[in-house]
Amino acid sequence: MTGFMRKSMRKPTFWIAYAFIAGICLATAWRLFPLAIPLVNLDIKLARHDAIAKAEKLAQARQLVPAGVRAAAQFRNDQAAQNYIELEGGGKQAFADLVSGNVYAPFWWEVRLFKPGEVEEATVRLRPDGAVDGFRRRLPEGYIRDAASKALTQVAALDLARTRAHEDWQVDFAPYHLLEQSQETRPTGRVDHQFVFEREERFGDARIRLKVAVAGDELTGIAPFVHVPEKFERRFQEMRSANNTIANFASLTAGVLYGLGGCILAVLWLLRTRWLLWRPALIAGAVVGGLMALTVFAAAPAAWFGFDTAQSVESFWVAQIGLALAALVGGTLGYGLVFMAAESLTRRAFPYQPQLWQVWSRAAGASRQMLGRTTGGYLFVPLELALISAFYYATNHWLGWWQPSESLTDPNILSSAVPALAPIAISLQAGFMEECVFRAIPLALAALLGAHFGQRRHWIAFAVVLQAVVFAGAHANYPGLPSYSRLVELLLPAILWALIFLRFGLLPTILLHALFDLSLFSIPLFLVDAPGAWLQRGIVIVAAAIPLAVIGVRRWQAGAWGELPAALWNGAWQPPPAAVDVATARSIGAGAVGTRAATLQRALPWLGLTGAIAWIACTPFRADVPALTIDRVAAESAAVAALEQRGIRLAPEWRRFSHIRSGVGEL
Repeated sequence: MTGFMRKSMRKPTFWIAYAFIAGICLATAWRLFPLAIPLVNLDIKLARHDAIAKAEKLAQARQLVPAGVRAAAQFRNDQAAQNYIELEGGGKQAFADLVSGNVYAPFWWEVRLFKPGEVEEATVRLRPDGAVDGFRRRLPEGYIRDAASKALTQVAALDLARTRAHEDWQVDFAPYHLLEQSQETRPTGRVDHQFVFEREERFGDARIRLKVAVAGDELTGIAPFVHVPEKFERRFQEMRSANNTIANFASLTAGVLYGLGGCILAVLWLLRTRWLLWRPALIAGAVVGGLMALTVFAAAPAAWFGFDTAQSVESFWVAQIGLALAALVGGTLGYGLVFMAAESLTRRAFPYQPQLWQVWSRAAGASRQMLGRTTGGYLFVPLELALISAFYYATNHWLGWWQPSESLTDPNILSSAVPALAPIAISLQAGFMEECVFRAIPLALAALLGAHFGQRRHWIAFAVVLQAVVFAGAHANYPGLPSYSRLVELLLPAILWALIFLRFGLLPTILLHALFDLSLFSIPLFLVDAPGAWLQRGIVIVAAAIPLAVIGVRRWQAGAWGELPAALWNGAWQPPPAAVDVATARSIGAGAVGTRAATLQRALPWLGLTGAIAWIACTPFRADVPALTIDRVAAESAAVAALEQRGIRLAPEWRRFSHIRSGVGEL
């Protein structure tokens, strides 16, 4: 950066212009984003506790479950229906009309009511606005309410299903016609019936259907759904496989280059040369890992939804505590390793950047340099939103690309005890982790290797492009067509973030990345119009404001803005002197230890050889199971012959796959 630009960035006019441009970009994103990626207009009237309370009241009124049951809730969506309708069933507007109408709810609350140790349970389904949308009652196989009416005819069962669904659950069968029916006789003689009804509305080849179940003489289920053609699901999976292939290749590249090269080999080198700072990195890793562990605990109420009632309550909590401890310990060690590699390599490679672990210290927090980097991270978020909005608007409207209409994150965060916690934790984790992995490590390695070979600028330029391709490719598994859309979308932002890192260090890129993600991940919290919603929104807003608040506190403590002390730049940091060799000071003892160590070292090969001979002589080399009498080719030929005997002939283009299974398994 030229001296003129440095001086310009110190003037208030620069920051006024920067803030003005950010405001224009925010207005542009506000205007273009709904046009580029239509937001799912969810009018959510129920919070998690509201959905549970309403479901429990309904269940007691309909006598679905006994008193004293546990409850768990999750917010679900019909992603398969959305994919089909937007791609082949009328487009995004058709899906938006479906969401805003009352024909079918693609988003819903699902509340499970159960007792540990008991098979009988019920699930109540509620629309986002609180209207009842169905239920499912699970009964033991041997359950019979009345032996005299345990085996209704199909006609009687159909009449019961229509009557009870209409009177108890307000189902209007007028728009439906009966499509199919089936029945199953239980060992106790109880006959269970299932009826599927279909509406006349068409979304391409998709249809809205209603499944109604009767067990014996009781209505046990009402479930609306969209039937998506199987051929589309296969095509969609084939399309998604291309996205996953790109993402897997990029992730493998990042793992080899950044993981093995940056987090393993580079850390060992930094440790040997005493340039590694591990303590603050582990503390930062513990903060991120701790937030992820708290997210696990906050999600425990929703985790009950997958609880197997054959297990004990204690086993559930042991599993949850284990997951939280794994997030804490694994996060501390894993994130800490990445953070120490990124920070230490950056400190070695870029002397003109501020020391990362000192940026908000009392000595640095009130400096103009930290004020600019912190504020700059905030102001860049609107620029990024405008860039993404313009990209999707252009590609969707002019090139025919597709991305699903967005609620922009998993709406199931609403089922957490503290819904604001997941967006905050995931955003911090992504911002900190990805900027270290995809920006700091490759660019710092390139700078150091380039300096070693006398081509520092060329190596950095190559790394800027490489990290952008790898970063964009690693995110290509998001839904979207064509499969390389995310790759193209993220190339320019990744290059811009790399250039910001090269000039200003990790702080602004971590901030802009985390705040950008937080602004998207927390959108479901701003869609809920229910008691307690503003508290969760307030938590998100406070979390987003913490970096600015830290700078404000440091400014208040210092009393005035100052300059970053020279000792807090990377170039001022020097490794500590080598420790005194204690072994040299105790030469006699060291000599004795060295002699014993040399003797043991000479004996190791002979000990290993002796162990190998003993293993060969004493191990009974025999199979624990009978040997296979046919090979793969013979097995496949026998399978084809068995099909042909039954009149099934496979075309030549059919491929054959086989594998060995042990025990008795399902076909």
